[in-house]
Amino acid sequence: MKRIGLISPNISEEFLTDVYRILPPDITVEGRGLRVREFTDQEFARAESEFFGLVRELTEYSLDFLMVTGELFLSYKGPGSDRQLLEAVGEVTPVPASTVLTSVTDACRELGLKRVVMATPFPEDQDTRLIHFLEHDQIHVKAFRGLACENSRQIWALPAESGLEVARPLLKENPDVDGLYMPCNKWRITPIIEQLEQEFGKPVVTNTQAWIWTALRAMKLDQPVEGYGRLLARL
Repeated sequence: MKRIGLISPNISEEFLTDVYRILPPDITVEGRGLRVREFTDQEFARAESEFFGLVRELTEYSLDFLMVTGELFLSYKGPGSDRQLLEAVGEVTPVPASTVLTSVTDACRELGLKRVVMATPFPEDQDTRLIHFLEHDQIHVKAFRGLACENSRQIWALPAESGLEVARPLLKENPDVDGLYMPCNKWRITPIIEQLEQEFGKPVVTNTQAWIWTALRAMKLDQPVEGYGRLLARL
């Protein structure tokens, strides 16, 4: 049995149910939540102050891997801050670790995605910050569109079809891009990944799919996972 430690904004058992649908059955997740009420720098800074306490709490468990999710929490301090965070985590625990934004950029490289469109549930100011983060890692966002949700509660209430409504126009208007990126693990869009890939013939990278791909590779569990896009299918 393998165990993943997961630190994520506003984590819940209901959210973990969605994660377990993708993970192989012999993996458990020990989750800890960062409180982020609204998408503001003040909230992100408060979450940051709690972060290393959660890392230390998780060191009490026998973990095989540690993942930190939350694109907006990770990007609020600027491009490259994910690497600084991981260096600091390495001083607390020897457990292999990564962040979701590290996973997203690695996944884009794995799939050959250099120019993408980005469909999000976030407000425009947060989208712009996230784009700067990706550009720093040579992932160019040609166009983006968001749903202007101000917190994760609003995002969690969105149906999967909302992802289709945002992503389809972007892909139709920008047929020359390499693929699509859709952030936020509270946006329950994993069921539409393959639908979009089949409809447009381009790879799709999402939050939960990308970090699970990273975790499985790190734990040497390279059995392909079907039903959630090209990325997991090519493990």
